[in-house]
Amino acid sequence: MRALRTGTFFLVGASSLLTACDSNDDPPPTPTPVDTSPRTLTLLQTSDLHTNIFPWDYFTGKPDAKRGLARVATLVKQERAKNPDCTLLVDTGDTIQGSPLGTYYALVDNAPKHPMATAMNELGYAAMALGNHEFNYGQDVLNKFKSEANFPLLGANVRKLADGSEAFTPYVMTTVCGVKVGILGLVTPGVATWERKDNITGLRFDDPLETAKAYVPEMKKAGADVLVVAIHSGPDKQPVGSATSPESWLADYADPTKWTDRGNLPGENEAVQIAQQVADVDVLLTGHTHQPIPKMLLKNQDGREVLLTQPNRWGSHLAHVQLNVTWNGERWGVNTHDSQLHAVDDTVAEDATVKQLTQSYHDTTVAYVNQKIGTTTAAFTGGFPGRYVDSPLADLLNIVQEDAAEEAGFPVDLSATALFSNNVALPKGEVSLRDAYSVYIYDNTLYVMEINGSILRRALEMNTLYFKQLDAANLPAKPEDAKATTPVVADYNWDLYSGIEYGYDLTKPAGSRLTHLRFKGQDVRDDQVFRIAVNNYRGGGGGGYSMFKEGRLLWSSADGVRDYVARYMQEHQNLSPDAVNTCNFTLAPDLYTPYFQASLGPAKCVTVK
Repeated sequence: MRALRTGTFFLVGASSLLTACDSNDDPPPTPTPVDTSPRTLTLLQTSDLHTNIFPWDYFTGKPDAKRGLARVATLVKQERAKNPDCTLLVDTGDTIQGSPLGTYYALVDNAPKHPMATAMNELGYAAMALGNHEFNYGQDVLNKFKSEANFPLLGANVRKLADGSEAFTPYVMTTVCGVKVGILGLVTPGVATWERKDNITGLRFDDPLETAKAYVPEMKKAGADVLVVAIHSGPDKQPVGSATSPESWLADYADPTKWTDRGNLPGENEAVQIAQQVADVDVLLTGHTHQPIPKMLLKNQDGREVLLTQPNRWGSHLAHVQLNVTWNGERWGVNTHDSQLHAVDDTVAEDATVKQLTQSYHDTTVAYVNQKIGTTTAAFTGGFPGRYVDSPLADLLNIVQEDAAEEAGFPVDLSATALFSNNVALPKGEVSLRDAYSVYIYDNTLYVMEINGSILRRALEMNTLYFKQLDAANLPAKPEDAKATTPVVADYNWDLYSGIEYGYDLTKPAGSRLTHLRFKGQDVRDDQVFRIAVNNYRGGGGGGYSMFKEGRLLWSSADGVRDYVARYMQEHQNLSPDAVNTCNFTLAPDLYTPYFQASLGPAKCVTVK
């Protein structure tokens, strides 16, 4: 044993001598020290682009300097140049639907690479969270776009019905400036309420808050230094004051006097709750509510301040977040944060590369919507003059819905629609496809539902939340100021009905404004059964009209309502507003005459006193 040990030592020593003979006398290289100096990360965000690339309104056929990814691209490149190695660009959904550009390249010609993929690839997005409107054209169109994008589409709470597994990538981890950033993607679960069932076959949409609680710790454990939630969902409340004022978004969210409820579906807008209840989240990049939110500051359960921002819609703004990060000896962490919005206007040039890459898509879409499809004998006015009286345009849309339902074998007793935009009307004379699309700008489909008189009565009463309580002798100076402000109600949540006789007294408080409700001259009973034509958004309870979910769905169309509008106009030339207009609705006080009669002439359905 002793001889063996000596031999062993000898061999080791000989090996060491041989190694020494083969080496030089230089000391081993000193490792390059890791730079742990403080640094600034830049997050840039777009949201709710709704296929707006060019500064152009396809529905009016006019330029709009305050929209479009081509102009946002200029801002992106300017900001990225200031901090090139430490910048990430993220989108938070509703990207492939919303303008005729999106409609054309989803339903008319889906063969080319999607124009949004083309433009967004040029800008080098790090990730995109899914929006509810991503599902409007079905999963084949969505998956094609997904395959064309050079960035992941994130949706942690979109799960497969069969086994609850992930249907989309839940999050990404990316390193910039040596800092590992985790981006979790979430979408409002309202998709399940609003979307046609065959567009979301095999999918479920889980609660965003509970999903974030599950994934954020996993991301932190995987090494995320900075944790970003990119969510197509916004605050569930809005400021009592002006929502366009940056200061109003900095009010204490816990103070009920400073905030008012938005009328959400359960879980529809949970961004604030995620900030408050999920530890380790640093930033929420939000969307869906179409609001310019430069900065909200929220405290989580540990007392840490969480930043929230949202860049409005249609490429009107770029959100810009700055995170100052420091090294604590073990990992990076956010020390301070700030955010602001950069507005798009005519001082911002279109990015030449994005414009060049997408020009042919734009030109094709313009030619498509400019096709002539019909004629009218006089204009069908939209906007406020079309909403504040029983108008021909609303009646026309209801007739279209009634005809489509009857053609499908589901004749209805009544129909409800809304006028979505304030800037359009069907012109007198020749009508283009653009004109027809302009009066129905959303990709809604048509439902026929069975409801009872109680559901109808509650829906009609809720309808009046669109207006503030008015004084007939002292009306607001401008027609838009007759709308409610606490909360503001979207124009698409003011419905106009056919097939019933009803009226409102807006001098009464909300909840007691319906003056009468009759069907074929008889008062409607709560247990009376009706068939109603209504779009899928409203039929699914959208806009806070949860009572419709108590009804029974009888039929859902494959085509969009606006396609029915275009088809009807092709088949009914020389449409007359007077012939279409049926006076079945009254509003007191009269809001049409003081605001619009001088410029537009008297309305057929205003009661002469």
